Amino acid sequence: MARIYLLPIGTSLAEDVGRWAREFRKGSTRLAILQLVSERERYGYEIITAIRDRTKGVLELAEGNVYPLLHALEAEGHITSSWREVEPGVPPRKYYRITAAGREHRAMLAKEWKEHVGAMARILERD
Repeated sequence: MARIYLLPIGTSLAEDVGRWAREFRKGSTRLAILQLVSERERYGYEIITAIRDRTKGVLELAEGNVYPLLHALEAEGHITSSWREVEPGVPPRKYYRITAAGREHRAMLAKEWKEHVGAMARILERD
């Protein structure tokens, strides 16, 4: 059976799937960050490496993507931050921790995520 794909003009199937995957991953970053800071306080680069390590490299986030999201989560009241001296001669690090509002937000996002993943798994059962 021939398959027909509707793509924007000048776009390959691989480019279209790549764009979809980037958007899908972008939507999961907020939940990933909230999950990690709900476990314990973390600094920015530690969050980046934890996401990479836990996802076995599937989510590889650049600092330029994570730090704006950390600032947005803080502005929304989902996380707070504080600077800490780590050791003499090393620049201080900004540690992030989740707030009560952030825990509630994380729980709602996790519920939606699990429902979505479960629904998609049921659709793909016959694949």
